[in-house]
Amino acid sequence: MKVRVYLRFVCFCLALTPALASSNDLLTNTLRALKDSRTAALSGVPLLSGRLLADFYAQRDDAFVWTDPARVRALLALIEASESDGFSPSDFHAETLKAMSAGGALTASGESERIAMDILLSDALLRYVHHTRYGKVDPVILDPKWNDRPPVSADKLIAEMSGALDAESMSTFLASRIQEPFWYRDLKQSLASYLAKAHLKDLSSLPGGRLLAQGDRDPRVGMVRERLRLLGADSLADPLDPTRFDADLRQAVMDFQRRQGLSHDGVVGPATIAALNSPFDEQKLNQMRINLERMRWLYQDLPADYLFVDVADYQVRLIRAGEILWTTRVVVGTPDAQTPMFRDSMEHLVFNPTWTVPVSIQKAMGRVSARYTLVDRRTGHKVSGGNASNYKRYRVVQQPGPKNALGRVKFMFPNRHAVYLHDTPSKSLFGRSRRALSHGCVRVENPEHLAELVLQGSSWDRAAIDRVIGAKRTRYVNLDQELPVLLYYLTAYADASGVHFRPDVYGRDQALRDAFLGGPSLNVRIVFPEPADDSKVPSVNPSDGEDDASPNGVRLTRSGD
Repeated sequence: MKVRVYLRFVCFCLALTPALASSNDLLTNTLRALKDSRTAALSGVPLLSGRLLADFYAQRDDAFVWTDPARVRALLALIEASESDGFSPSDFHAETLKAMSAGGALTASGESERIAMDILLSDALLRYVHHTRYGKVDPVILDPKWNDRPPVSADKLIAEMSGALDAESMSTFLASRIQEPFWYRDLKQSLASYLAKAHLKDLSSLPGGRLLAQGDRDPRVGMVRERLRLLGADSLADPLDPTRFDADLRQAVMDFQRRQGLSHDGVVGPATIAALNSPFDEQKLNQMRINLERMRWLYQDLPADYLFVDVADYQVRLIRAGEILWTTRVVVGTPDAQTPMFRDSMEHLVFNPTWTVPVSIQKAMGRVSARYTLVDRRTGHKVSGGNASNYKRYRVVQQPGPKNALGRVKFMFPNRHAVYLHDTPSKSLFGRSRRALSHGCVRVENPEHLAELVLQGSSWDRAAIDRVIGAKRTRYVNLDQELPVLLYYLTAYADASGVHFRPDVYGRDQALRDAFLGGPSLNVRIVFPEPADDSKVPSVNPSDGEDDASPNGVRLTRSGD
């Protein structure tokens, strides 16, 4: 249950403040209370971080920030435009700020209202700086098991807030902070294109019937062709017989099915008809919005070269100079042993790796063949004849070879999940369309070629790689420069052909949808520098109670944990 505790300390301080006190004194008292308030709100509006706002104002001598109406208008314009990134203006208190700033309120308001307005405007700027760079929803708070990302630096947020306020153009400065990767821009453009199709939601439904496939003649074929043209297949021309299902129509149907996350067989059946009858779907709109949010979690300060693991699409892409250089298929974790979403840096490769059997698998093992080695955990010595399921006593290691579970090469980026990319002897799995089949690691279809590309520019060409693999001895190779690795779980992705929707195989969308669409963010992780001396910070002891406010006080509330 949400508990609201009014910080009587603030009202008490303000009641003792002489009537002629300066607004700076009132503002300072409010900010001191905010600094120790974990989840504060002003006038019922939640603040993202009272402590950060207090530090922000302290660096500006606890002076009013929003004294120029043009600056307020610039922030409100950015807030309204935030819909293009999938946000709602309400994420930044848009209606409250517009009401407070109307009619010259910057100068006409009483002191307490003026303070509340100034702090809420600063909170809106903080939210804009934070959300556009790091996302509105903290991924670790949302799901600490499957998401990883360090907390956000308070110093960096404050620096960008100050930069925005001091810049000649707030919008230009804030846009210049982030170099959006192409995949974010593509999905953002697809969101705009999708919104432009809102008028299509009232189209009449296509009739059902038997399956339609290439070579068929049916009056509904012309209807399907016309609907696809309305949905973006502009180049689709009418054949001499518009009732005939030709090869061009089959390709257009397959493209549409692929974008919708359907089986792309080019046959028009009930699922395809249902998708054609829902050209504007609010759920798909929100699916694009939450996947833009996912992208923001890991995309900050991204260099031009990196490895992009697209978990929900079972693909890995090597990005060079900001463009896709190479793509191959991968196998990812099952719904019970999911591949997590995080970002790290590849440090080295291992050719002919050994494989230490995970305890979860070892528990089901008994006597093992000569392909495995038992190592006594107490002594570190190899043993024979032991029961491999005794995981407390033994560690099980599979030696290098063609049947090793990691294949001939693995790509290492140390992380708490012990997840990495590697080869596999089970090549047939890459022929499946749904490849959520591993224990969490990412199996790569063409690992030797990926190794060649990752090591490009060094002495490790393909011939050298083949020689060391052929020698069947384990070899570690450090990268000259670490390569960022992004493991993304995206159920909507866009490219030149449009937006593509993927099945939510891990069932992660609903929790994110609820958090992202559920109003202003209330909880994010922000790391602050260690204070030099805490002794001068007054303690604030909030207590439960009904609404309480001083005649000249600012109402400061704390909402539940």
